This record gives sequence, C-alpha cells and structure tokens, in this order.
Amino acid sequence: MPLWGVPTVTRRPPYQAHLRVFEPVAHLAPADRERWNAYARRAPSRHEVERTLYADTVRRLAGRPPVPVPAAESTDALLLDEDGELFVSPVQPRLQVWHRLGAADLEGDVLPGDAVPEVVREQAAADLARLAVDGGEVRLFSRTAAWQVPLPWFVLFSGSERDLSVASPRRLTYRTSMSQARRRVAIGLRTARAALGDAGLASDIEVLGRWLEEFDHRSRVELDYAGLADLLDDAHLAGDDSASDVEQGLAALAEEDVVSAAAAYRRWTRRWQRVARLATAS
Repeated sequence: MPLWGVPTVTRRPPYQAHLRVFEPVAHLAPADRERWNAYARRAPSRHEVERTLYADTVRRLAGRPPVPVPAAESTDALLLDEDGELFVSPVQPRLQVWHRLGAADLEGDVLPGDAVPEVVREQAAADLARLAVDGGEVRLFSRTAAWQVPLPWFVLFSGSERDLSVASPRRLTYRTSMSQARRRVAIGLRTARAALGDAGLASDIEVLGRWLEEFDHRSRVELDYAGLADLLDDAHLAGDDSASDVEQGLAALAEEDVVSAAAAYRRWTRRWQRVARLATAS
C-alpha cells in the first residue's frame, strides 16, 4: 500500500516532451569529468531516471501540504554514448523548479502562479541567486513542454534525424550536433524575421538560440517526445514527421513560396491539434 494516501508511481510523466543538451564529459572540468565517469559505471537506465523523477514529483505535490521545491538537487543524469564518447545531461529537478517559479515563460510549467505562495517564490529566487553567486550550476540542461512539442523546437532538427522505437518504453527522438542546431537557428531566425517580423516565431527561435549558446559547442541536442509517445498510437508516431514539415515550411518562406509554406504549417497544425485535444479529454 502507498504511504499517506500518495499513489505509487511506476511510469514517466504521460504528457511531457523535453528538449535537452548533452555536454561532452571529456571536455568538462576535472572534478565534473571524474564525477560523471564514475556515475556512468553504475548509471540507471533513462526510463528508471524518468520514473524516479516523476514519482518524487507526485509525492511532493500530492502531500499535505504540497512541497513545490525538492529538498535537494538530484544527482542523476541522462547519458549518451556516441562512438565511445560520453555525453551528459543532468536532470536538475530542483533547479528546474527554481527557474519556473521565477519565469512565467518557461514551457511546461506545472506550478501555476496562484498555486504557489509568494513566500515560496521569493525563497526560490533567493536560493537561485545564492547558487549563482557561489559559482554553482544555474544553466538548465533541458526545457519541458506539456501536451505538445513547440514548433520552434523542430527548427533545430532535420527530418532525417528522426528515430522511432515502438518497443516498450516507446520513444520518438531527434538528435543533432550543437553546430548543426546553431546553424539551423541562424537560418530559421533570419527567414522568420524576413517573412514574419521580429515577434512570434522569430522571437521564440531567438530565445532558443541564446539558450544553446550557454553550452559547449561540441554538445549534442536532443528532442525527446518522452511521455507523449505513450499517449499516441503507433500509426500517429509513424506518421509524425513534424521536423520535416517545419524544415519545408521555412525553406518555402525563404523562397517566398507562401502557398507551400502555408501547406507545411497546416500539416503541422493538424497533427498537433489532435494531440492538444488529449489534454482536455475526459
């Protein structure tokens, strides 16, 4: 039986997608390099990390009273091995909450402003400022979105970088190099500004570009549908080529082909409108 009426959780969040940066361990500071190399020798699987984080979140927020901020930062991370080179993306649940409490524009905010007392927000801001002054890690290695994958995220990827697995747990990911992601941001930003102006899509792409600049240029960037993949059937996942839609739409805009750009946008919109309906389904 679960304790104190809090449900036992054995899955990952069923409605969240993530955009992550993985930095190369070989190019970190010596202490961090030693830490993550040691961690890699005993690291839990990605699914186990996701499940543990979700279970902790449910316990905290379902408590009486709810506890919006984790008592301590997680020591876990997601790891990536490419041709024998190790990359790391710390999961940072405490830092994620601190940032969300002080920034309403972060995607996937599961802590609505009116649900968190002002004193908790003030303490989170103070803790984050103190961490920065002390030289701690204040960069967020991931961004989270609920019930969607924001269109600007797809700007970072090509359709050819799509990887689908329908084995349990099901997963749909895109992954690219940091250099490719930054190049696509620059092209996408220039195209969006020329065709649509500085607001909207261009502004969102610019925000992503500034975020990517915080990390080592040898990093990897990953879009992970994560728990969203659990909500969608195999046919939907197999037909989801959103990165290609966005890629083709921006290319059409660059050629001033408004008709083709609009068609690509309609394909993307129809697909994600179906997903959005799941958020309000009873």
